[in-house]
Amino acid sequence: MSDAIAHLAQLDASPSRGLTLPDGRHAFLVQVHGRVSAYLNRCPHQLVPLNVPEGDFLEAGGELIQCGMHGALFLPESGECVFGPCQGRSLEPLPISVDAEGNIYLASE
Repeated sequence: MSDAIAHLAQLDASPSRGLTLPDGRHAFLVQVHGRVSAYLNRCPHQLVPLNVPEGDFLEAGGELIQCGMHGALFLPESGECVFGPCQGRSLEPLPISVDAEGNIYLASE
């Protein structure tokens, strides 16, 4: 198995976290209602990073992923855009797995 990309403890203080994958792609993790999801850090509207300011991927209520550039809102469990200029499109999900020790791995795509 490859190296872990993060650990669940890193989502304790803030439920979202940006990271760079081993292949150089920029991604992020979000934890909402105990479920962790991973996506490429690229809004489907204009292919810009979602986080403005750095590291913040959730709207103020902590329930939806938000594009800091355009205000688009996405469901954390599916990445589907539910508000904004990219409605009907989705973030690009990344398959992950979490082991018993809380290590988060990028699963085989």
